[in-house]
Amino acid sequence: MFITDEEIGRLISEDVPYFDLTSHALGIGRERGQIEYFTRGNIVICGTEEAARIFRYLGIETKNCTPSGQKAAAGSVLITGTGAAEQLLMAWKAAQNILDHLSGIATLTRHMVEEARKYNPRIAILTTRKGFPGTKKLAVKATLAGGAVPHRLGISETILIFKQHLNFIGGAEGLIKKMPALKGECCEKKILVEAESYDEARQYCRAGADGIQFDKLPPEALGEAAKLLKKEFPGVTLLAAGGIKPENAGAYVKTQIDGIVTTSLFNAPPVDIGVRINPV
Repeated sequence: MFITDEEIGRLISEDVPYFDLTSHALGIGRERGQIEYFTRGNIVICGTEEAARIFRYLGIETKNCTPSGQKAAAGSVLITGTGAAEQLLMAWKAAQNILDHLSGIATLTRHMVEEARKYNPRIAILTTRKGFPGTKKLAVKATLAGGAVPHRLGISETILIFKQHLNFIGGAEGLIKKMPALKGECCEKKILVEAESYDEARQYCRAGADGIQFDKLPPEALGEAAKLLKKEFPGVTLLAAGGIKPENAGAYVKTQIDGIVTTSLFNAPPVDIGVRINPV
C-alpha cells in the first residue's frame, strides 16, 4: 500500500501535536531504550510496515518486523525498535493504534475468508467503499492482508449501475435501450447492474450486462436465481450484497454466486496489542 511520508507524519501528529510533555518534565528524553509490540491473542498481523515507517520517521531503529498477512500466536512479538526514550514514547500509541485496528480487520477478514471457502474454495470476499472516512488506505491494506479484495476502491474505475442511476435514464427500459451504446463506449469495462429479483436480473443479462449484484436477496431465493442465470448465461458474474457478515456468509456461499460484497469487515473490533518499553 502506497502511504506517503506526509501521511505517516499526520498519524504521529494526531497524538503528538508538539512534544511529549511528560517525558520532558521527567527529564528522560535522551535515555536509550527498546520498544516491543506483542499480541495477547491469536491474530492475523497487519500494520507492522507502517509501525516501522513511524519508527524511521522518529529516528528509531527497527530490530525485527513480522510482515502483514502472517498469523501470530498469543505472546508473539510483532516488531521491535531501539532509540531515545523521547522518540520511543512518541511512537508508542501511534504505532499501537495502527496494529490494534488493522490487525483486527485482517483477523476478522481471514476468519470470513476461511469459513466461506469451506463451502466454495473459489468464492471472492469483496469489501465495499463504505469504510470510516479518512482510513481507506489502511483499511484496504488490512482486508488485503486478511485475504479479501476491494469491490470498488472508488467510482472512477468500475461501472456498477444502481436504481439511483436508472432514475435519470427512464428506469430498466432506459438502461436496456442504452446498453448497446454503453458497451461500445466502455468496451474494456465490465458492466454490472444491481438487481433485487431473478426477473430483474434476467432482463439485464439479456440486454448484455456482464454481471449482477443482488441486493438483500435471501439465500434461498438467491440460490434459485443463481442456478437459472448461470444455466442461461454461463459467463455472467453474480455477486451478493446487503447485510452479509461472517456469521451468515455460509448460507450465501452455498449458492452459485461468485463473490460476497460486505462492509462488515471494516467494523472489526481491535485486537489486543501489548507494548513493552524498557531502558537498554
